[in-house]
Amino acid sequence: MRLRNLLLGWLLLPSLALWGLGFGLSYLHELALSHAAFDRTLLGSAQVIGERLQIEGGHVVVDLPPAALEMLRTDAHDRIYYGVREVDGGGHVSGYAGLPLPQPAAAAVGPTFYNDHYGDQAVRIVAHRFDVIDGERRRPLLVQVAETLEARRQVTQQRVALAAAVQLALLAVAAGLIVLGVRRGLAPLKRLRSEVRARDADDLTPIGTRDVPREVAPLIHAINTHTQRQRQLRELQQRFVADASHQLKTPLTLLRAQVDHALQQSEVPAMREVLRQIRDSSLGTQRLVSQLLSLARSDPGLALAKEPLRLDSLAHDVTFELLALARTRAIDLGFEGDHPVTVVGDRVLLHEAIANLVHNAITYTADGGIVTVRVHTRDGAAALTVCDNGPGIPAEERERVFERFYRRPGSKGSGSGLGLSIVKEIADRHGAQLSLHDAAEGPGLCAEMRWPPPVPPDP
Repeated sequence: MRLRNLLLGWLLLPSLALWGLGFGLSYLHELALSHAAFDRTLLGSAQVIGERLQIEGGHVVVDLPPAALEMLRTDAHDRIYYGVREVDGGGHVSGYAGLPLPQPAAAAVGPTFYNDHYGDQAVRIVAHRFDVIDGERRRPLLVQVAETLEARRQVTQQRVALAAAVQLALLAVAAGLIVLGVRRGLAPLKRLRSEVRARDADDLTPIGTRDVPREVAPLIHAINTHTQRQRQLRELQQRFVADASHQLKTPLTLLRAQVDHALQQSEVPAMREVLRQIRDSSLGTQRLVSQLLSLARSDPGLALAKEPLRLDSLAHDVTFELLALARTRAIDLGFEGDHPVTVVGDRVLLHEAIANLVHNAITYTADGGIVTVRVHTRDGAAALTVCDNGPGIPAEERERVFERFYRRPGSKGSGSGLGLSIVKEIADRHGAQLSLHDAAEGPGLCAEMRWPPPVPPDP
């Protein structure tokens, strides 16, 4: 459904309903005014008749000339009836007999107006009590004047029709102004639509909110936020493709060269040696691909699947997974953690971070060395430390090793320089601090991930 039609529907339909309600209220109001005006005439007629009541020879006489009744008529289509009767049950005295009677109690109070039928016609009746002096006593008489309702209906219809026409004209003007206002109010959105349509497919710059209505600004901000996420994801994809193409080109070229070299061998021992080199190269390539994928998953633009997890159990599992690699070089890989330590984070990313720290320590430690993984708490904060007795890293280079693809000159192994940069990004996303410092005893290096202490609950 179009927004313009929705707005017009919500504005025009209630206006039309209000016009209908106003029409009904106007009809009732005009009908009440007509009744009031005609009722005054009826009461005047009853008072004129009451003033002409006389007692002659013990009988009630109404001295009312016919011309007087003709003057009471307000319209040629209406008829007027009158009647005089005894209040105390004396019966009909004069005029039209059989006019409907009001409630006796109401008639005793004063003039009473009521609707009823006389013959086959609906009439409006006024009943008024008059006391006529008969010698030394008062004789109560009830004067009734009835009028048909055609004139009232015509006057009411004319007034209501006029009022309805005026209201309808005003409603038409208001509807035109509403349509114009909605059209002008939606003009900034149309300009915004044209601006967005005119953009290139690669244009993910934020949409300006300067010329849009204030109510639409939150929607634009939400769209800009979503666009920013899409831009970050695209940059992440582009960076991943660039990194992968740059880093995988050399090992894949090496693998192809080794395969060609193996095909040229005619002796089994020489071929086995080349195959062993191919295996080592493929394992290095496999780890490089794994690190590139971990680097993509650790990008700040992606959401974290955080959950409470046992850091000591996770570090113990990673240590056990890399135990076989350590044994191939006779490295003493140990784990220390004697009590549960719980943190909140992404299990997959934290597993990758711990695995990179332990793998780096094994890679750069000499054969027969020692690597220790330790999970503990310090000042109420969780911490994970991986220490080795290798050559260590000079203090002036410890910040640079967190850069992507940076490898110290002369460093051993065939790493890609991604391990510590991956750990750094994962630590930053979890609010943890990654630091490097000298081992406590002898040569070596310790890498520590330390979480901030938990915030105490409000009292």
